[in-house]
Amino acid sequence: MLHHPNPDLFQLSLTINGDLVEREIVTHLRLLDFLRDEMQLTGTKEVCGEGECGACTIIMDGQTVNSCLILAVEAHQRNIITIEGLADIEELTALQ
Repeated sequence: MLHHPNPDLFQLSLTINGDLVEREIVTHLRLLDFLRDEMQLTGTKEVCGEGECGACTIIMDGQTVNSCLILAVEAHQRNIITIEGLADIEELTALQ
């Protein structure tokens, strides 16, 4: 097994709204912060930060997940759909 020279960094690979994304991230980064700050997907919101309100909800491998409660490393090799990925620009879904 190869070890990264800095154990606080992780090579993340995942699919977001149909696009393969690969980034080096710090291991303590929340998925919510990765989506908003690194990917500029600001439709995913932070309101309560405790998983109660649902504003940060995304779909990960077909299941709804509160992105404020999980680390980005937990999304490694997963398929993520944010609110921006639910429909094309010409026809919005009910949730959008």
